[in-house]
Amino acid sequence: MSEGNHPYDVVVVGNGSLGLSLGLELARRKVRVAVLGRPHRPGAASAAAGAMLGAFGEVTADLLSSESGRTKHEVAYQASKLWPEWVSDLPRDPGDADLFTAKGTFVMLNAVGMPDLDTRNYKAIRDSLVKYGENFEDVDPEDIDWLDAEPTARPLQAMFLPDEHAVNATELLLRLEKAFLAAGGVLIAERATRVEHAHGRVQGIALESGTTLRTHKTVLAAGAFSQTVLDTVPEQAVQIPRLVSGYGVSAIVDTVDGTCPQSVIRTPNRAFACGLHVVPRPEGQVYVGATNIISMEPRETALISDVLFLLNCGNRQVRRGLADSGLRKIQVGNRPVPLDGMPLLGETGLSGLWMMTGTYRDGLTLSPLLAREMAALLLEEEATVDLEPFRPVRPPVQLGSREEVVEATVKHMLATGYESNWDVPLYWPSTIEHYLREAYTQRAQDLDPDFTPPPELLAAVRTNPLLEKGLREYYAASRAASPSAAPAAAGREETVEDLHREAVSTLTSGGVPYPRQDADELLAHVLGSHEPQRRVSEKEAREVRALVARRAERIPIGHILGYARLGGIVVTVTEDVFVPLFPTERLLAWGLSTISEIGKPVVVDLCTGSAAVALAVAHARPDARVHAVDVDEAALACAHRNAAMRAAAGDTPVAVHAGDVADQELLADLAGQVDLVLANPPYVPEGTELAPEFATHNPARAIFSGADGLDVIRQVISTAGRLLRPGGAIAIEHDDPQIGVVPALLAESGLFGAAVGHRDQEDRPRYTTAFRK
Repeated sequence: MSEGNHPYDVVVVGNGSLGLSLGLELARRKVRVAVLGRPHRPGAASAAAGAMLGAFGEVTADLLSSESGRTKHEVAYQASKLWPEWVSDLPRDPGDADLFTAKGTFVMLNAVGMPDLDTRNYKAIRDSLVKYGENFEDVDPEDIDWLDAEPTARPLQAMFLPDEHAVNATELLLRLEKAFLAAGGVLIAERATRVEHAHGRVQGIALESGTTLRTHKTVLAAGAFSQTVLDTVPEQAVQIPRLVSGYGVSAIVDTVDGTCPQSVIRTPNRAFACGLHVVPRPEGQVYVGATNIISMEPRETALISDVLFLLNCGNRQVRRGLADSGLRKIQVGNRPVPLDGMPLLGETGLSGLWMMTGTYRDGLTLSPLLAREMAALLLEEEATVDLEPFRPVRPPVQLGSREEVVEATVKHMLATGYESNWDVPLYWPSTIEHYLREAYTQRAQDLDPDFTPPPELLAAVRTNPLLEKGLREYYAASRAASPSAAPAAAGREETVEDLHREAVSTLTSGGVPYPRQDADELLAHVLGSHEPQRRVSEKEAREVRALVARRAERIPIGHILGYARLGGIVVTVTEDVFVPLFPTERLLAWGLSTISEIGKPVVVDLCTGSAAVALAVAHARPDARVHAVDVDEAALACAHRNAAMRAAAGDTPVAVHAGDVADQELLADLAGQVDLVLANPPYVPEGTELAPEFATHNPARAIFSGADGLDVIRQVISTAGRLLRPGGAIAIEHDDPQIGVVPALLAESGLFGAAVGHRDQEDRPRYTTAFRK
């Protein structure tokens, strides 16, 4: 089948544990759903995961110190209770491996790390187990089967968590795929490249093959790889904590004696990572994991230094015989890390675009619960878990004060030294700690006066300029959207740059399609000057914010200001006239280029509306004879006013005609004499759901055009064929999905040569051109 011709209710980008689980939940509910992703999942997190179901094993003291962290832990706890039923519902063929690979988890506290880090986290795990009334047992580390650490790394304490197992991630993904297909879902073995959207809502998702899947709901569930697709909607991406990669290395080892533990053996989380852990695998194999390095882009290959560090830790802290074992496989995973360290769950500011990511290692653990809850939200049903704290468009989640974050960063960094078994002079650690504290405090202050990133990101900023840039941009956008979130900025005199950033953020949060252009226009209207460092008075700031607030309500900017700009001119618009839009600049520029070598060209603008296109042509080409045509009385009145205004300003007068493009006698005296026909006609199919600018604030007669949106376009093609001379050009603006239809209509007429589709400033299909035979 051709996916491009098959509409889906939901398209899920990402075929890891989260994407497949959501796809399965939707397919079981008879939703038409497709899941996208290359079969080998390059660099993804799920396939390389130890897949520990560690609701408590993952607990840290810092996590429980904030409301957001406690909420995250509560969600993980609820998810852990769903796993037995979730697994039992997945299909299992005779001979399939057991999905559970470990019976319970041993958490050990050894002397390798930092007491302020490892001991605190060990206690936090234990205290949380007590609080929730969960089963656990304090055990003597000497009694843990298979554990044989080096004497300098022997464990001091240990506890057994009988209900925290691990699953075989590879087998889990295979069974999720089988169940998804059996339920009627569609797997598409391609990578998504772009979100197609129009009028403030999703229209489809483009694939690397060039195919576009039609859907009004897309869920980005590809972990760290989701950012690449999100970046194709920049007005949304700026408002959402950017996803970077927690790149990690794990290893599959054939033990030298063919033995393996029955349970997971792990340390508490430490040193910017998930703690050292060994997970049993079938046939005398163990999984050893895992490192964690912040990377702006996902990695597909492992660094040798990370492999050496991981295997040395496993041999030293868990079992000395690992060094004599066979190295079966090195695995690379890319854990999703939002810039504030919290998951991204819910709909973005673009209608129909959703995000579904865990953070670090919890995505797989959360998958049964998030699949259920996200499916409910997508189907507009009541959810049972409040995911609002993790909505994608949000100010940064702060897990502690700046001092607390800096202190944690210092401890994590020192812990990496102890875990690497460093040998330094006695007084060096305290000296290093002192200067690290000063350095990280200064680095945090340089980044932002108020917001502080999580410890692992604060540490990584020092050597990663792209990460620093991403944090700065996100903090600036968040401050602009919610000035009250930045108290230190209060009382400071505002500049044009400050106000512009705030305006862009507010408009972006409101889902405005072109927030930067509109912010430019609104500030220019009030301030005149765009000098970035010019000081703004309180009165000016109030006026700008009032206009921005109206635009954020999705009132067209032309209706707010009473005018619009196109092609270097200003035209008046009223509430009963369609407002010229920014993408039409491209159609205008193409038209002017085609007549650049023609003296005294004849140009016709069909469906002229405010006459903006016609008047822009006359302004650019004073020698042109330009005709503007419309059938609507309100549009004609506006066009006449604008034509008179531009003529008074010195432009060549434009002839405005009352006429219907369906009239075969329209402009009969120009038949065969016209060099260029431009048209921005109504082109939206009747009944289409539209953004508020079009659904509420623009006249319906200027938007809708029959069941397929092509009624007027067909008439435009016929009329243009009659008016144009041989070699004359036509350019028709249309909706995104019509990029493949309008060229066919031009070809069917038999009047035109090969048609060419063009994209607008945001790389979206926008208009089609052709030349008269």
